[in-house]
Amino acid sequence: MKKLLLALTAACVAFVSQAQVRWVPSPPHQAGLPASVKVFTTSDSLDGKPFKAYYLEADLQDPKLEILTRVGNGKRYTPQQYFEQEPGHVLATVNTTFFSFADNRNLNLVINDGKVLAPQATVKRKNPQGTDTLTLYPTTGAIGFFRNRTADVAWAYNMGKKQKTMQLAAPYATQVNGNPAPAPSKRTVKHMKRWKPRVAVGGGPVLVQDGKAHITAEEELRGGASFRGPNPRTVMGYTPDNKLIILMVEGRHKGIAEGASLDQLATLMVGLGCKEALNLDGGGSSALYVKGKDTIKPSDKEGQRPVPAVLVLKYKE
Repeated sequence: MKKLLLALTAACVAFVSQAQVRWVPSPPHQAGLPASVKVFTTSDSLDGKPFKAYYLEADLQDPKLEILTRVGNGKRYTPQQYFEQEPGHVLATVNTTFFSFADNRNLNLVINDGKVLAPQATVKRKNPQGTDTLTLYPTTGAIGFFRNRTADVAWAYNMGKKQKTMQLAAPYATQVNGNPAPAPSKRTVKHMKRWKPRVAVGGGPVLVQDGKAHITAEEELRGGASFRGPNPRTVMGYTPDNKLIILMVEGRHKGIAEGASLDQLATLMVGLGCKEALNLDGGGSSALYVKGKDTIKPSDKEGQRPVPAVLVLKYKE
């Protein structure tokens, strides 16, 4: 009997540690949404730290659900502004890519209606001696949505004058023996093939593969300690039954909501049933705007940060 009680106790402890947090419906954000789109929230602590988060779940198989991207064409707008500019029945807008503050350029892949609006950018870095500028060719993660209403997370690269989007089986090694690797090509990368989503957005790093935590931060040149640690976060993934999951983590509000690390994000997305999941631009950029309402409180004191690209969820009338 004693052994049985110990086993049951261990099982309960394991369940609690894997569950991480309890999610409950968010009635203010659910109002006006179709039955195929749901919003949940939590204010449970995360590993003993104050925590606030929301996630939106959308059934990709709903024929009335539309997913598209919008870009600022050299300008930046807040997710709320994109929401208000978009015609039709808009459900939600959410930030996506990392970007350059200098020229408002998207640094990751953006595709809409099969057309590349922004390719994956190269990275310029000084060599260890500080004498030369090196060009690196990262293949950062992207999430794509296809015409058959399925999703996929891939390591993507845009090739040639036509910027054809290619999918790699693993992140590309940007350096070989301390020297910059050449641009990815069919000669330098095995098993590279065309990737043809109707809509896609990039960011990085990949967090979940095959239903398990699999973080490729260093491989995607996002391995810094401050980046990996607790921050406001935007994450997207999908489940085996074709549910899109958009996780929004509030952060940088000490004692109220302190954010989540990449490791915690991976655990959370696995707990939500994701087959694959991808981190996107976070920090002050993180914002999910649902039916005229913010979810998390943005970490920038000015409110939502203007961004050059968003993912938009709409519903056909």
